[in-house]
Amino acid sequence: MVTVQDQTFQILIVEDDDDTAEVMRTLLRDVGYRVMSVDRGESALQEILQLAPDLVLLDLNLPDIHGLEVLRMVRASSFLPMIVVSGHGKERDRVHALELGADDYLGKPFSPEELIARVRALLRRVEWTPKPETKLTVRRLELDMPRRQATIRGQRLHLTPIEYGILAILMRKAGKIVTHEELLRAVWGDNYQNDYSVLRVNISRLRQKIEENARRPTYIVTVPGQGYSMPLSNKL
Repeated sequence: MVTVQDQTFQILIVEDDDDTAEVMRTLLRDVGYRVMSVDRGESALQEILQLAPDLVLLDLNLPDIHGLEVLRMVRASSFLPMIVVSGHGKERDRVHALELGADDYLGKPFSPEELIARVRALLRRVEWTPKPETKLTVRRLELDMPRRQATIRGQRLHLTPIEYGILAILMRKAGKIVTHEELLRAVWGDNYQNDYSVLRVNISRLRQKIEENARRPTYIVTVPGQGYSMPLSNKL
């Protein structure tokens, strides 16, 4: 059962298959979330504006607007937590969704336990409370933790909850190697062991936002075969 605080979370399901939508609604309501669902992309965009849900579960195969286009339109103005839930099992579809800004990708069929675990993991990222320090600084990159705001060279960065989580961990451990497994476990949870593609895509998106040259990164540096590091100096 979710906590009293968790019960305030509102989840929007975007799914055109009635049976699947009903299963998802029942599972999420049974553990205490408030849930509503729509079956079209246009309806989803309207509800996101009016309802302001805490998290969206988005199917790709919608009858009016493809789910990826819905994702693209939402990401143009919002970093609302979104999990793509799709029967498209191809790796390129998963990577494409992540590149467009999905926080996670859940393939159909899924187990009840996996659905709940993915939702809880992402909502924990949104609600994550940092340790007592209020500000992290690495060179010209700053993270204001109470406000959950990051700036680079004085310019504010617009980060998804996942990107914020990755950045906070790397900045906390600046100058040290953070392994792939450590990042996956800390940001996504224990269900993501060896799920390197979701990590690579989010690192790539984060580099596009903070690096002057994403092809030659100086803030998020790959350590081959191990993970990533945030050097304290840009002299690599």
